[in-house]
Amino acid sequence: MPDRPPQRLLETPSWLLTQIAATAGRRSREVFDSLGAGRYHYAILCAVEEFGPCGQVEIGSRLNMDRKDVAQRVLELEEQQCLRRRPDPADPRRNLVRITARGRDRLDQIHARLTVAQNELLEPLTPQERTSLITALQKILGR
Repeated sequence: MPDRPPQRLLETPSWLLTQIAATAGRRSREVFDSLGAGRYHYAILCAVEEFGPCGQVEIGSRLNMDRKDVAQRVLELEEQQCLRRRPDPADPRRNLVRITARGRDRLDQIHARLTVAQNELLEPLTPQERTSLITALQKILGR
């Protein structure tokens, strides 16, 4: 008897996505742990770098993160001098979060290591298949 899941499961997209997500999550955690970072740190740095100075509510909305998680991770990144919060000139009651030079370096460091892990995960696919997979996943996610 071959050591594989039942065929019915192998034809079930949600089961396949769950299995792949578990493997991808494990590999990503290994990268984050080795760098003393976390997936939320990376996501927040990506958002602030791409979208520029923004409020924590906007960050949470873009990343589908709980406000408390955003606040905690922004504080941690600020303590590491990767982000800086300053009052919004348009609304002094609100802070804008900005990425620092150290934050950009940190983002590049994490991204480089994650890219290696992603390439290992997708190694069985051709470049065209990788592009098609990413496009299909983005479509499913609704982006």
